[in-house]
Amino acid sequence: MLRRQQTGTIMVLASATCFGSLAILAKYAYAAGLGAEQALAFRFVLAAVGMVVLTYLLGHNLLRLQRSRLLILFAMGFAGYCLQSYTYFLALRSLPASLVVLIAYIYPSLVVAAGWLFLRRAVSTRHMVALAASFVGLVLLVGGGARFELSWALVLAVASPVIYTGYILVGERVMDSVAALPASAVIISGAALAFALLAAVNHQLSLPPTATGWAVAIGLAVIPTMLAISLFLAGLPRVGAARAALLSTWEPVVTVGLAVLLLGDRMSPIQALGGILVLAAVIVVQGAQTWKPVTHID
Repeated sequence: MLRRQQTGTIMVLASATCFGSLAILAKYAYAAGLGAEQALAFRFVLAAVGMVVLTYLLGHNLLRLQRSRLLILFAMGFAGYCLQSYTYFLALRSLPASLVVLIAYIYPSLVVAAGWLFLRRAVSTRHMVALAASFVGLVLLVGGGARFELSWALVLAVASPVIYTGYILVGERVMDSVAALPASAVIISGAALAFALLAAVNHQLSLPPTATGWAVAIGLAVIPTMLAISLFLAGLPRVGAARAALLSTWEPVVTVGLAVLLLGDRMSPIQALGGILVLAAVIVVQGAQTWKPVTHID
C-alpha cells in the first residue's frame, strides 16, 4: 500500500510538472508565430486523438456512455473548457506567465465560495481564512506591479479561473457515475472541435509554418495535455482525489520557476507576497479536504 501511494505521489507530481509547462510553451508558441486559436486547435485535436485511442486501449467504450452524460461531457469541453483555456491563452499574450498562472490558482477558493453561495455548502473557519488570503493575494498580484494597468488581458486572466469554477461545479455532478479516462477523452474532444471551429473562423486552421512552430505545437499537445492528464489519471486512484489536488499545487511553482529561468519574468516584492498568499490559500483549501473527515463535507 505504501509503495502504491509513493508511486501515485510521483505520478501526480510529474503530472503537475507537465501542466506547469503550459504557460511557458504558450509563450514559445506566440514567439514562433502561432496564433492562439491555431496553437489551441493543434493542442486539443492531437490530444483528443491520443486520449480516445488510450481510452479504447484500456478497455473503455465511449459509445456505451449514457447519451445524456455523453452530451453534457462534450458540452463541458466545447464550452467550459474551451472558454477557460482560451481566456488563459489570450491573457498570456501580454502578461507574464508567472502572473497569469498565479491568478488562475484562485480557483480553489472560488469553488469554495461558489459552493457556499449556490449549493448551500458549509464553509469552515479554515476555508474563510483561505478565501480571504486568496483574494488579498489576487489584489496584490494585480496591483503590486506598477507596469500593469487595468486591461483586457487582466480581465481575461481573472475570467479564466471564474469559468473554471463553473466547469468544476458542473463536472462534480456529472463525474459521479463516469470513469475519469473516458470522461476526459470526451471533454477534450469537445474542446478540440470548438477550437478547430474557432481557428477556422479566424483563418488560423493551418499547420505550423516552421520547424520551431511544429516542435512547440507538438509539445503543447503531448506534455501539458496528453502526458499530464494520463499521469494524473494514473496517480489519482493511488493517492485519492483530495491528496491529488493538494499535490497539484506544485504546478504554479513549476510555472513560476520556469518563467523566471527561461522567460526572465520578475515580480515585485508585493506581487511575490500575493503569489505566496494565493498558494497558501490553495494548500489550506485542498488540505481541508484531505485531512477533514468525509462526514464534514456537505
